[in-house]
Amino acid sequence: MRKRTLAAGASVLALTATLLSVPAHAGDRAREPEVVAGGLIGPLTLAVGNRGDVYVTQTFANTLSKVDRAGTVTNLHTLPGGPDTGELVGVTYDRGATYHIESDLSSGTPTTHVVRTRNGERTVVSDDLWAHEIADNPDAGQTYGFRGLRGQCAADVAAFEEQVGIPLDSYTGIVESHGYQLDAHNGTIYVADAAANAILKVNERTGDISTVGVLPGKSVRFTAEIEAALEAQMPGADIPDCVVGKQWVAEPVPTDVQRGWDGGLYVTTLGGSVGEIVPLSSVYRVSARGGPTFEVTGNLHGATGLAITPTGAILVAEMFGGEVSVIPPFRNRATTLFAADSPADVAVDGRTVYATTGTFGEGALVRYSYRGW
Repeated sequence: MRKRTLAAGASVLALTATLLSVPAHAGDRAREPEVVAGGLIGPLTLAVGNRGDVYVTQTFANTLSKVDRAGTVTNLHTLPGGPDTGELVGVTYDRGATYHIESDLSSGTPTTHVVRTRNGERTVVSDDLWAHEIADNPDAGQTYGFRGLRGQCAADVAAFEEQVGIPLDSYTGIVESHGYQLDAHNGTIYVADAAANAILKVNERTGDISTVGVLPGKSVRFTAEIEAALEAQMPGADIPDCVVGKQWVAEPVPTDVQRGWDGGLYVTTLGGSVGEIVPLSSVYRVSARGGPTFEVTGNLHGATGLAITPTGAILVAEMFGGEVSVIPPFRNRATTLFAADSPADVAVDGRTVYATTGTFGEGALVRYSYRGW
């Protein structure tokens, strides 16, 4: 059975609708994006195809859909069963084909694969991401959770862990997988695994999976605000008050990966459940060849999607910040492009920005014309 942690990526996102009343920032531009299609159910990820088509995962309905220029929504594939038996999430487009992630949760051992669809033919093109996690556990050497708990406080937290069944106090990366988003490039597929805390690489020809890089955790002072918000996510739970003021290292939870013009991989991180409450998200550049990882920018709030423009600007969907932001080329600071209700993902087609919004309510695909690059 999968162990749930306070990092759990998109599985935690489904629990946070009560946190989504996010006010627009005072500096937001007055111009609003245009709605292309509404009535979407949990539109977590999207990708631009050709001829103006946009592919969207209505993940809360486990459906892959296509939206044309006129806003007509065509459902391409729906997983059988409900959300308890499987998940469809993550979509990218490359060389006439879409790629998405499908998980089967119906048995005691979950499985997750990348599926390619070309000319209506569906093909599994990866080995099992869960099996890779079980065999490799890329973040086994990283430590998360509270630092420096002693005496009665440590005992109280241990008792709480036993009660709720999740680790809190100085734990290492556990075995769990949640393939969330992906990018395909000339036969190589990169996967942001939100629970493995790693970027994986799939050889499309053989299906072999390898680890490209592990994202670092983010340290934050645990406040009474964080305590109250986490307790709201776990009704009936009472986190010991002694942890307020302690240091907490959040799991990174990578939520998107895009190959940049420089050959590097650009990755957004959520920062676990704490990252839904305070701005712990970052954009990292990860070497596709196993080189160093460095932070491009931080202090983002719930970064769950990114896109890279032809000039090298980085767009970020900040789900819990209520905006799509932009990081200009060779800069390390994000500014607001436009305000939106819980934007989940973003993509670029020329000078048109597409985003999915209203993740936990009135889901929509929107577009925004921008001349800033």
